Amino acid sequence: MSVEAKALQTVSDQIVVAGRPMPQFHHIGVEPLTGACGCEITGVDLRQPLKPEVLDEIMTAFEHFLVIMLRDQNLSIEQHKAFSHYFGELMELPQAPLYAGDREMQEVRREAHEPVSVVPFTKFHTDSPFLERPPKCMVMRAIDAPRYGGDTAFANMYIAYEDLSDGMKKVLDNLRVVYSGRDIWSKNAKLDEGRRLRLRESHDFREDQLENAHPAVRRHPRTGRKALFVTPTYFKRFDGWSEADSRPLLEYLAHMPHKLQYQCRIRWKPNTLIVWDNRFLQHCGIHDYENERRHLIRTTVIGERPLG
Repeated sequence: MSVEAKALQTVSDQIVVAGRPMPQFHHIGVEPLTGACGCEITGVDLRQPLKPEVLDEIMTAFEHFLVIMLRDQNLSIEQHKAFSHYFGELMELPQAPLYAGDREMQEVRREAHEPVSVVPFTKFHTDSPFLERPPKCMVMRAIDAPRYGGDTAFANMYIAYEDLSDGMKKVLDNLRVVYSGRDIWSKNAKLDEGRRLRLRESHDFREDQLENAHPAVRRHPRTGRKALFVTPTYFKRFDGWSEADSRPLLEYLAHMPHKLQYQCRIRWKPNTLIVWDNRFLQHCGIHDYENERRHLIRTTVIGERPLG
């Protein structure tokens, strides 16, 4: 076989998933969830200290697949936080309810008798983009999960950006987005009691910390790969544009994560743990469960200021 033929065979044998050739793993089991993003990791018990080579491969899987899932991880709060610290410094969020009174733990909870509206943001979004340094990732574990339904869907915003036309990329590469969380509580207070979100009642953030402008396209700080960073949640306008002028472009971009070819879904079971990259994914809780309790707890890891 010629050198050229061998090279072509090598390329054809590569598994491409999440838009890039799949890394090799020798110390953990890795099964992609879809061709777009997400994987299930096996052979790891997070209650035990992680060997350096195991941790390195977990981090490789996180960077490549953007959301990693591990089943049957019955962790204490301290074990949950200890694993989270591998990804960076933990942070608080002004709007997210605390879990067990711990300022480094948050919860997403809907009791069986409660309406869907108590859990915010049932559309694709990025968490807390209004902060100067939005979250890098979330480490979330299920305490209770519906027997059926209640999945979380994720969309790979690298691929969403890469599929745009060159002309649209040029427009977006030069845009910034103004995100604001200043009016979350005032808007919530105006809703009927049965439609209000479950929000944190008080926080220590200043008013000026709740609004920032970030690139519409952000780069990974290590690889330089670009992803779309535009979400309707907390969106005010494109910087230098009016809200009216911003709306049509926002509405077009808001449809991007809904394309099935960008997505994966996590089916929750008790003690399922996931870590998702909040910078380069959008996510959506799917509220297709009735009369069931869904209780998820999480930590949030602070990210870098978005790079354009």
